[in-house]
Amino acid sequence: MLILICMLVAFTYGMMTVQYKIFPFKQVVSIVKVISSKTSLKHSDYFYHKKSFFEQHGAHNYDAVLIGDSLTDDAEWQDLFPSLKLANRGIDGDRTNGILKRLEGIYSTSAPKAFIMIGINDFSWGKSVDEVFNNYKIIVHKLVDKKMDVYIQSTILAGKQKKGLNKKVTLLNEHLQVLAKQTESITYIDLNAGLATDSLLNAKFTRDGIHLNGDGYAVWKERLKPYILHPNS
Repeated sequence: MLILICMLVAFTYGMMTVQYKIFPFKQVVSIVKVISSKTSLKHSDYFYHKKSFFEQHGAHNYDAVLIGDSLTDDAEWQDLFPSLKLANRGIDGDRTNGILKRLEGIYSTSAPKAFIMIGINDFSWGKSVDEVFNNYKIIVHKLVDKKMDVYIQSTILAGKQKKGLNKKVTLLNEHLQVLAKQTESITYIDLNAGLATDSLLNAKFTRDGIHLNGDGYAVWKERLKPYILHPNS
């Protein structure tokens, strides 16, 4: 009985701490922020494997490089565009801060064109639009400094299963459109124009509200065709 009473008191005090922000609410929030910031720096073993592989074995003269997360990683780009020599630099689970850590494996492709699509994982980790956009700007300008023509592909909207992410996705895409207009060597490609319906990733193009199926990649291919096949698009 004493144990039950103690548990009830602890639970009640915990509820009051959250609701009325009494001691130790601020201390708990501070601890959570510190843990979150440290955790957000971590990447998967797969990330480090791919990063190492690209840096050691990715030095070729490609026609274009595609940069992103699992959505890019999952595609067989060489099958989609067999006439081109394409470098797939997508890594499952990657975020904008991850790309900043692996730029050498992108530069080494010597590709004149870079197609980038990233962001959904950042938002899944709770990152703000400003933080993601600031990382994006650094990435894009570093690619431009390497004499690459950069094609910013709109971050693909989530389906209804993950629709809570779409407010941030939409705002990021608005910022990216403005960024593309500021530099001649940057082009914005709206993938959502073909993949989304009513501001949601169309269910017929996805298995889980995030990742694309074959039909989804067929749409993506068509959106890229005018830019990836022609040298001066």
